[in-house]
Amino acid sequence: MTFAEFVISVRKKLNLSQKQLASAINVSYSTINRWENGHVVPSNLAVKSFYDFCENNFISIPENLL
Repeated sequence: MTFAEFVISVRKKLNLSQKQLASAINVSYSTINRWENGHVVPSNLAVKSFYDFCENNFISIPENLL
């Protein structure tokens, strides 16, 4: 699974819009959109914020993304 696919799956699992997910992890809507479309590679800090969000919502991070 790619990071983009994981972001999409987390968002859908939690039934969030891109805007809602962006707000939850303090990034812009366009950032989430770019991640999901694979247009950018997120910074290490952004990845950590997203993974922390996942852990807080009891979502396991795939081994290949750690």
